Amino acid sequence: MNSVRINTTDCLAEHSGRIPVSKKFPINNDIEIIRDKWGIPHIKATSSYDVFFAQGYCLGQDRLWQLELFRHLALGRASELLGKGLINRDQQNRKLGFGRYAEVDWQEQTEISKMILQAYADGINAAASTNPMPYEFHIIGEPDSPHKMSPWEPTDSLAILKMVSANTQWASKLQYGKIANTLGGRAVEALIPDIPFNTSLITPAGTKWLEEIHPYAVDFEIAGGEPDGIVGAGGGSNCWVVGGNKTTTGKPLIAGDPHLAISIPAQWYLLHMECPEFTAAGPCSPGYPGPVYYGHNSKVAWTMTHAQGDRWDLYRELIEFKNTSDTNNQTPHSQFESTWKPLKKFNEVFKIKNDEHQELEIWETHHGVIISGDPTTDKEVIAAKWELAEPTHDMDALWKVLTSKNNSDLQEALQEYDSISGNYCFADQNGDIAYQYVGRIPNRTGWLVPVPGWDGKHEWNGIIPKNELPAEQNPNLGYIVTANNRTTSSDYPHYLSFSSTRFRADRLNELMEAMDTFSIENMVSLQSDIISLAHLEFVQHVVASTLSDQLAQNLQARLVKWDGKMNAKSSEAVLANEARNQLAKVTVEQYFNYVEGLPPLAPTSHNVLLSEMNKDSSLMLGQFNNWDTAIEFALLDAYKTLSQKHGTNIDDWQWGKEHKITWKHNLGRDPELQPIFDLNPIEMGGDRNTVWNVGTPLGATGMHGVSYRQIIDLEDLNATLVVIPPGNSGQPGSPHYADHIKNWVEVKYNPLFINWDDIQSNKVNELYLT
Repeated sequence: MNSVRINTTDCLAEHSGRIPVSKKFPINNDIEIIRDKWGIPHIKATSSYDVFFAQGYCLGQDRLWQLELFRHLALGRASELLGKGLINRDQQNRKLGFGRYAEVDWQEQTEISKMILQAYADGINAAASTNPMPYEFHIIGEPDSPHKMSPWEPTDSLAILKMVSANTQWASKLQYGKIANTLGGRAVEALIPDIPFNTSLITPAGTKWLEEIHPYAVDFEIAGGEPDGIVGAGGGSNCWVVGGNKTTTGKPLIAGDPHLAISIPAQWYLLHMECPEFTAAGPCSPGYPGPVYYGHNSKVAWTMTHAQGDRWDLYRELIEFKNTSDTNNQTPHSQFESTWKPLKKFNEVFKIKNDEHQELEIWETHHGVIISGDPTTDKEVIAAKWELAEPTHDMDALWKVLTSKNNSDLQEALQEYDSISGNYCFADQNGDIAYQYVGRIPNRTGWLVPVPGWDGKHEWNGIIPKNELPAEQNPNLGYIVTANNRTTSSDYPHYLSFSSTRFRADRLNELMEAMDTFSIENMVSLQSDIISLAHLEFVQHVVASTLSDQLAQNLQARLVKWDGKMNAKSSEAVLANEARNQLAKVTVEQYFNYVEGLPPLAPTSHNVLLSEMNKDSSLMLGQFNNWDTAIEFALLDAYKTLSQKHGTNIDDWQWGKEHKITWKHNLGRDPELQPIFDLNPIEMGGDRNTVWNVGTPLGATGMHGVSYRQIIDLEDLNATLVVIPPGNSGQPGSPHYADHIKNWVEVKYNPLFINWDDIQSNKVNELYLT
């Protein structure tokens, strides 16, 4: 990294005055951008091109480094910016083909989609050419010369959208295959706990995943290079909507909070924009136009949770060298039924910063890219088939969402989103509420492990018809909740996903069933709830166990009356958590340690632990005779571990001292840069299973948590409440770099005004693009 002789404030964009752009970019009229005291831009434009141009411009002013990094990640070029430490990530993303597929997508876009994407790209390029370069550009550039950014292309946005929509279920299936090979199908079944049916978890009928494991378990000696990660882990979210017949205002209330990796800059960018065709407000995902996932226009509001739809299947491919039809050259072919199909090859070059270039051959079978094995030397490889390799049309859907007049319009628009896999809750000013499963999902039986690609028995039958995806309107209950739980009934005919979690949805249903009417204050109390049903379920087993050791009995007694609140000051919370961790380590994780090369299993192991204890299963007890002896061992080990950290007085133990959250910039690994980019740790309550979600471990480093909160009242859209940690700006010298954190920690909110009188009253900067 360069030693930078420039202040962070010297790199800030100009947010006031008049900036001429019309000579290079086809804006129709002057565009007004007011930024309020929370750093949120409010855009007023006279055409739809101009409003998306201004959106790109604002992001280019406040998040240019983030845009540049996301683009390089999606295109498999991040090592050009940051060096060889990212070469493995680059190779993976080139293989997965986000950039290749984006080029194909662009050719398939409608005129309205091309307008949106081009306007957004033009706005980013205008900002890059009329403002100082961000501080990060000086750090990674040459001495006395900041990094030079190439023009943003519409295909860059499409590539980023591909990347964020990809998920890692293909990697989970590699891991499941490895587990099945070593421990058998029962071990894979244990990773998808058989929890009894309730309102928060519904297992799709007719899916016989596990029957495929034994005959098709693959020899993973050929499947090297699996990515680092956690089996089954990932981001989550909460959302709910309440009908007007149950609210104090008589109109629907809608709330949501996505749970993503805690990062700086923030995962989202808040804005409000207005043009003749629509008014819209909410968070955008940096890199492509929005608001897609959360927000409202002048008539409807929406929120969502990740549906974790399974769009990947892995195929074992048999390889032989054969002559191609047009030459006598021998090239790799893969078998499909009675024919042999030639493979496609892509030659990729990686220009690594401060290092030698590297080359990579990427091969594709008729199913998809080969992610494991080398078809030039191996007789069997593994290919990944991804539904989103086919063209997508998400910007058409966005346009229809932004111009929707009611729930019927919005539901039709949401069904046109291809890339997203989401459970959307939405409402309109007519008082209607609804739910729609959104996304393009293959129509097939679900397979958890690589299956034969040569026999024709595991092919997809198109996609699930969108009118057959789960949906609900104005339920008798008066509200709808989703929180990464299963949302389909037991007789639902299609396979959607193998991933779900029940605890947050169960807690929300528990709280909302007890409420007769709902107010804004009730929405806040729901979003601030820190009772962990997962920990309470574990503690029930601890309390019911028969223990012989006196210290273990004393520890058990402390948990008898604990209410499950993961309060930052709670000693019982830290004891329960550490005891669960220790018990999972010596049972579940020890059991799976027999699988060579498996990445860290926590926090999935915690869910598996509860399932095994609920069934009183001995499968993973290992050295222990029964669960009572295992629990006693875990309690004593937890006491030993916590005493070494915090002393022997249990009253001095505090959950927050074990559970700190930090915002780390991707350049903050350099000790000299940490004070500039990173924020101080904060002791937090909550956990990964509480509604106030924070602290999901990501292997050895990183955390997940609430990355945005919104509460929207359809009676008064101008009263929308939001908070976006750490702040709306990605510029470390900006007053809005971390100004939302205090409200985020305290579960307080900032307004997201759409009324121009209120916007003017809270104006800090006014900018005109002319």
